[in-house]
Amino acid sequence: MDILYINGASEETIRESFESIASNLISGTKLVINDSMFSFIDIEFYYSTQQHKDEYAISIEHLRPKGEFEVHKYGVDISLGNSADEKGGILIRGLYDEVKKQVIPKAQVVRMIYNQFHIGENHFELIQEKTQWTEIFKSKRMHLGKAEGESKERYADTFYRYLAKDKGIFKSYPDKELILKNSNLSEKQIEELIGYKLRK
Repeated sequence: MDILYINGASEETIRESFESIASNLISGTKLVINDSMFSFIDIEFYYSTQQHKDEYAISIEHLRPKGEFEVHKYGVDISLGNSADEKGGILIRGLYDEVKKQVIPKAQVVRMIYNQFHIGENHFELIQEKTQWTEIFKSKRMHLGKAEGESKERYADTFYRYLAKDKGIFKSYPDKELILKNSNLSEKQIEELIGYKLRK
């Protein structure tokens, strides 16, 4: 099964595919780098095709084939394609170190991945394995800049960020209040997650 499969028939099927991929990556996939193992806790989709012209996805030059990891000025992606028909990636905004039992926010993801490699042969793969994250929620992508033009306006406020719904993660997660204010969670769900009500 292709865990990155996107049904490109329509914008609706593409969005449904994002949901399926996010659920699979966060709840059922781990990243193995040599002797270390990580789970995904925070990912963000950027994807553009004829059916889904998200200009935010083409503001980055995607060079790697689908399924490969790609480093660029904004972080690390899992590539969703680099052809004329489809291009984009899944930005890794947060990982969880399964060995050290610690959260790795976006600012540390690139350094952490590089630090796992050594001279000589390295082992680097995604494996299908259940994680401890059984629930996920959605939020809006952040720091996109000014939404100029029809395409950017259309996709500026989409819920294309997916996060593991877990109290432990959000004890000290960067921008947690902004993430939650822009999420699909109710006020009650947010309070249950972080232990207090957000200010209006």
